[in-house]
Amino acid sequence: MMRKGQVALYLIMTLVAITLLVLLNADTFLAVRTKNRLQNSGDAAALAAARHQGVLLNEIGRLNIQHILSAVRNEAERCDQISLEQRKLALLGPVQALKESDHAARKNGEEPNAHFAKILNDHVEDIRLTYAGGNGGEGDPYPESYPGAWTDYASAIRDVVSGGLACGPDNIEFYDALGGHLLLQREFYFAIASKNWCWFHFYAENALKTILNHTQWGPLPVRSENSTINSEIFSLHLSAYEGALLDILQPEQIIDLAQTYGDTELTMEDLAASTMLTNTTQVWFLYDRGSWRRWFDEFHLADDEYGLNFPLRGEIKEEYNVRGGAAICRVERTSPSFALDTEAELTWSAAAKPMGTLTDEAGMLAPVTAYSNFVLPTFQAVRLVPLDSVGGRNLATADYGWVTHIRHHLGPYLEKGPHNLNCYYCLQLFTWEKQSFHDEGVRWLRFYADTCVRPTGGGHINGGGTSHGH
Repeated sequence: MMRKGQVALYLIMTLVAITLLVLLNADTFLAVRTKNRLQNSGDAAALAAARHQGVLLNEIGRLNIQHILSAVRNEAERCDQISLEQRKLALLGPVQALKESDHAARKNGEEPNAHFAKILNDHVEDIRLTYAGGNGGEGDPYPESYPGAWTDYASAIRDVVSGGLACGPDNIEFYDALGGHLLLQREFYFAIASKNWCWFHFYAENALKTILNHTQWGPLPVRSENSTINSEIFSLHLSAYEGALLDILQPEQIIDLAQTYGDTELTMEDLAASTMLTNTTQVWFLYDRGSWRRWFDEFHLADDEYGLNFPLRGEIKEEYNVRGGAAICRVERTSPSFALDTEAELTWSAAAKPMGTLTDEAGMLAPVTAYSNFVLPTFQAVRLVPLDSVGGRNLATADYGWVTHIRHHLGPYLEKGPHNLNCYYCLQLFTWEKQSFHDEGVRWLRFYADTCVRPTGGGHINGGGTSHGH
């Protein structure tokens, strides 16, 4: 038989267990609710940014049509005005897309995040000191898209972030950000932290065996000159082609586009009478061929050297099978834990893209790039898309720790070795410089490399899941 003291102790232990269970259930409920709200905020922000991108692309396409009509009429001054308007839209317009995404995130309950604003506030200083520090000439690595562009660009970013940012642009493409180096890949650091030897087997086995400390890395890539037509934030990935329009489009295509999008009847005689259609100093806005290309080859990501399966349902219609001009937005929020008396940091990134089609000369639906990449006002909708399908995620993001690492910590690391104990990525470099880490990895691969299965998506340090998701 239990004594009274034992019964009391048993009851206390039972109450503690029940209380802990209730707190854990509350934690689970709060975490799920926070994640759902975070997902709604991130998706809404990405869709808002992509919707504004579509508006900008349509306006630039409409100006392309106006340019055609003005060129047919030999209106040289108006043609120059149109080109200037397009340059301003391509550089400054996407900054306003950031404003739209921030507004959408706030409407869904997100609060300003100091780190998001700090990245861009610091970049404003870079624009003023570095971009605008050149003479804007042809040999300048940061030539102005138009006179006074850097002043306008810095002011536009400063105005948007002056009230803080509730979401961050997670596919910023800084002009000086280049890939092709292991130290510029976040997955490299995650593989070190988790001792993911299979990742090294597939992507960096030689580096694991041969690069033992900071003195053995090759130099980081340096870009000597840049195309600065596009904004770094939510880039539209356009190119300003200087040349004759008749080198881009056939006369029959020009007549068709003027009728379809400009509601103007043109004849071959009208084209022949124009001297500006053959003028090689005219500037026409095109989709950049390096970015606006095929999205998927059946169920595989295009340009994927391994041809990995992509988790799609059904086939993508050919008219939508073109990537380019998309936005990724990141939101962050803390979820309290009553059981552990801590807070969990939750992150959600979502990608969205403006969608459109045009009708080709055969009357069939075709991708927006079908007319020799000539930009036309063809965008009608926006859709959420997989993160993997959008460029610019790895080198410059809304991840403050990562941006700080690649822009401020890597240089000193290459000079004197790992040194920053407050940086997650720097801590992985401390591990990398240990001979025991390399020995363990090489030994594991010697016996177990054949068990590795190539992954179909990368995880997120905070968000979980795969990068194929949102």
